[in-house]
Amino acid sequence: MGADNGFQVDYTEDVSQLASPATLFKYNAVIFYSTSRDTLDDAAQTSLRQYVRGGGGFVGIHNAFGIEYNWPWYEGLLGNANFYDHGPEQSGTVRTVNRKDVSTKALPSSWQFSDEWYNLVPAPTRVRVLAEVDESTLAKGVTGNYNHPGHGAHHPVAWCQYYDGGRAWLTTLGHDAKDFSTDGSFPGAAEYQKLILGGIESAMGKSPFCK
Repeated sequence: MGADNGFQVDYTEDVSQLASPATLFKYNAVIFYSTSRDTLDDAAQTSLRQYVRGGGGFVGIHNAFGIEYNWPWYEGLLGNANFYDHGPEQSGTVRTVNRKDVSTKALPSSWQFSDEWYNLVPAPTRVRVLAEVDESTLAKGVTGNYNHPGHGAHHPVAWCQYYDGGRAWLTTLGHDAKDFSTDGSFPGAAEYQKLILGGIESAMGKSPFCK
């Protein structure tokens, strides 16, 4: 995606690469894609916080919500939200509720997608919600319903915010590797790729952020 759109990407699973703010400040954005459990040690936590406070961009995708449960600053970075549970992967309808943002302006008003549909408690607050899943299109009692304590009738799946000096763009979507297919065989893959590309480019400062 970076090669196709004119930006460089470095990839690592080595937490020591996040231990120095000087290293992070070489980048326009830091992306957590399906990180897991207690990912960051003390040095990496301090470095990430300093990076964001210095105006850095952060993109949290899918299981970026499933880490650092005991770190209030990180929960705030996610939009004052935290992972609660999910059910098995199933198809649902995503509603694009804000089409002014660069990450959503090329998306239709609704589109089909398949995911685990994370439930969040708390649900995100003081953020600009970009997309929601229509819970009426999901199987009741399987992956959430209108009575879920974190959501009610509005179940956000993508949002953005300015936070503690930096920029944060978030989505709970992205469970299936087929989300990156390009042959049209996986419903919603093209829309998903447009969504996260816009989120990454806006968090980087390459495009206007969180409109």
